[in-house]
Amino acid sequence: METQHLNEYYRLIKNLHQTDGYIFNHFGQKLAPFDLSVQQYITLRRLSEVYPNSLTAGELKEKMTDLNSDMTRLTDRLVAKNLIVREVDQHNRRKVNLRLTEESYRFVEAVAIEFKNFESIVSHLTDEEVRIMNTLLDKIRNQSVK
Repeated sequence: METQHLNEYYRLIKNLHQTDGYIFNHFGQKLAPFDLSVQQYITLRRLSEVYPNSLTAGELKEKMTDLNSDMTRLTDRLVAKNLIVREVDQHNRRKVNLRLTEESYRFVEAVAIEFKNFESIVSHLTDEEVRIMNTLLDKIRNQSVK
């Protein structure tokens, strides 16, 4: 009985990993026509949430879903695509702010329209299944649910 118990835990981890890959690939395919990776899109969305203001690389990294992302490389690519700009902070010259231009903000909003129905990937689940799954996933990440 113990082996079956361990097999189910292993199956859960495997399922979580496969589902993450499935979702990541789904969104990657939707972003391909815009020449954006999923991480680049998430970065742009986080900056669009504060537009016209900016964020430092540290602030941006805190808002990212992938805690291991290489923020410098990611932002270098977005600067090269003219989607974000780096600006030295007027009050603290050691601080560099990242922000969208007006044009890139409009681009991000246009791309976001493609994702207005992003929840369609889970729309076949019932409201109760979604609630339970959210509770369980929160519990995995937080090690406890209050």
